[in-house]
Amino acid sequence: MATVNWVSRLGGAVGVLVAAHLLIKVVVYAQVAHAPLIGDEAAYVDGARALSNLLRDLGSFTTPDVVELERNVVASGWFMPGMSLVLTPLFVLVPDAPVWAIRGFLGVVGTVLFLAVLRRVDRVWGRRATLVLMVFPGLVPTWSVFTFGAWGDQTAGVLLLLFLTLVHPVLLGAVAGRAPSIRQGLAIGAVAIACVYARSSVAVLVGLLGVLLAVAVVVLLRDAARRRAVVAAGVASAVFGGLLLPWSLSASAVLGDRVITTTSVSTVMANTFGDRDRVCFGPCDPGSTLWFSPLRYSREVARATGLSEVEVQQQMSAYARAEVTPRSYARDVTENAGRYALSPARFATYLRAPGTSDVVHAGIVVGTGVLFFPFLLAALVSLLVPRRRTTSAHLLAVCAKLSALALLSQPFVHIAGPRYWTTAAPVFALLALLLLRPSPMSDTPVGGGRLPGVLRGAEIAVAVFGTLVVGTLLVLAR
Repeated sequence: MATVNWVSRLGGAVGVLVAAHLLIKVVVYAQVAHAPLIGDEAAYVDGARALSNLLRDLGSFTTPDVVELERNVVASGWFMPGMSLVLTPLFVLVPDAPVWAIRGFLGVVGTVLFLAVLRRVDRVWGRRATLVLMVFPGLVPTWSVFTFGAWGDQTAGVLLLLFLTLVHPVLLGAVAGRAPSIRQGLAIGAVAIACVYARSSVAVLVGLLGVLLAVAVVVLLRDAARRRAVVAAGVASAVFGGLLLPWSLSASAVLGDRVITTTSVSTVMANTFGDRDRVCFGPCDPGSTLWFSPLRYSREVARATGLSEVEVQQQMSAYARAEVTPRSYARDVTENAGRYALSPARFATYLRAPGTSDVVHAGIVVGTGVLFFPFLLAALVSLLVPRRRTTSAHLLAVCAKLSALALLSQPFVHIAGPRYWTTAAPVFALLALLLLRPSPMSDTPVGGGRLPGVLRGAEIAVAVFGTLVVGTLLVLAR
């Protein structure tokens, strides 16, 4: 209700942008409403149906179907059930919900979440930040396409934006000598684990910012304030760990090996950087995909040897990657980067119902490129060009740049595709915001002592690191 009231009070440019965003969502929905589920989407939908059945069983005091949960929620351990949890209420109400209802439900949830987070952005960082984020990613048609998909990438990006709006004020408070409250610790822990459940790969980013937060409060605070900060950090850690534990324990029990988040890393690394003719200790079954053939093979080997399928997949991955060289790795990373960044509208082509308008689809593709490439360029410039800023803007810059580095690590560890930029899009927008003059949060005075120099040094270190990585890749990939 608070979000609805905030939207109704908006006027001027932001109100127009919100209306444009909603109009794009309506047009896009007509294109994707009847598009069949693609790839990972089916797994998330199956998981949601299983979880809805669990709730019905518990509500009727019936013994839950554990086998269904093992097969459809844990399955191979590739996907954490964040998006399945989002869809569960729909299947509780409509067990046989058709695809148009699934996509419509996801679109409504995604819109409400985005506008709610923008309301928080408006309060924490001001109207200019809200305007930038409403333009990018808010007006990017393909980003809206993803709100109707069951993948967790776009949702994780919005939740990461919310996470940053929680972390930045705590850092700024620590500069002023204020300890975070228990409530802030609860919120940070809860949003952090929500990010990971939506997309497990963002665990690196969440962990990185968590370490930054812990170091900052320990270094900047003293005596009673430091003790209160330690308590708040303990609360955040307890919430994060306590909510991760049910998944981790369940997946570990089902798969017979320790699982913290997901198990797909081994197969992904083999298919991304290894020799695909060696993934199954030789060629895999040609009658299936490069993902499911290794999975089935690992299960057969596991049954024959008594090992867990996770352990077998690790051995398969090591065998496939035995002949990886720095040059072959660099070439694979550069190809991954191209797939990540050069075709941002490709999934709008995949997620398109038969018989929809070619003109509208062309508009989606062109509109995506018109906004995506300038903001990507602005983000890269901001990432590599340190500037003098206020303390508040410096802190936001460090958070945004560390987030970008963590998210842009995708091509280095995983087959990258044009769906993964949707997670990073809000961070790209923040980096673009930091290029504007005067600097964002310019009303915040620059802190005294060594802090401005330390923050500027951190930005310079990020720029040097990024330049060295890109330069090394270009030299090796030649």
